[in-house]
Amino acid sequence: MEGFNLKNTFFSCITIIVLILSMLFFYEPAQNLLCSFAIFERFLINTPKVCSLFDTTRLSRYKGVDGGKIYLSILGNVFDVTEGRRFYGPGGSYSGFSGRDASRSFITGLFDEENLTDHVSDMDPNDLIGLDTWINTYKKKYKEIGKLIGRYYDSSGKETDYCKLVFEKIKSSKMAKVAKNEEMAKYPSCNIEYVQENQKSKVWCTKLSGGIQRNWIGVPRKLQSLDENGKLSIRCACVQLDTLSKAELMHINEYEDCDANATTCYVTIS
Repeated sequence: MEGFNLKNTFFSCITIIVLILSMLFFYEPAQNLLCSFAIFERFLINTPKVCSLFDTTRLSRYKGVDGGKIYLSILGNVFDVTEGRRFYGPGGSYSGFSGRDASRSFITGLFDEENLTDHVSDMDPNDLIGLDTWINTYKKKYKEIGKLIGRYYDSSGKETDYCKLVFEKIKSSKMAKVAKNEEMAKYPSCNIEYVQENQKSKVWCTKLSGGIQRNWIGVPRKLQSLDENGKLSIRCACVQLDTLSKAELMHINEYEDCDANATTCYVTIS
């Protein structure tokens, strides 16, 4: 009798699982078995952050043909952009984004096969920040409906190593940009004008040089710093000498043939 009950319980569990998978399979007409199983797996581990998962084949069906829904993906995040049909639907100016993940094209603006891809890890920091801006814009304007199985998310909706790498690069790029903005506020760029007569550049400081409004003028100096790609660069900066520490002064050099207190100098810039 006990064995019979265990057998019944086992078959009842199997029946329930089959029913759940069937419901997920028919949740939407284009749903396939892979996505159904993925959703069920996510249900079991209790991490249903989005309502569905897509593979590339399933996502490609949502291009707005014959008035159908329009989905697109950015960095593996799938959005319903149907309300923007005149832009994303057939013939629309952004139709190249529909039914796929073309993250690279969001930055390059090109719609050839080389750019209609979700590969972005080789892009420069400003481009990655731009992608982060795009994805946040879509999250505010459209409904996020799922994740794309592939480069960014696995079959259970978990982040891949590639996904973690890209978002770590975005985070570090944003931090570097903040640091750069702080540097520009502290060391605004000089005004620069090339003077043909003496084949030198005129560099000078004002209370608005470098586009930074301030209540001090400063003096022109050669500033060594790291650019957004982490490379050493030298630029003309207006500095307040009396506010700098010895450590900060180590990265600042005077121009030759320029008075130490002059706000305007004629120098050779290589």
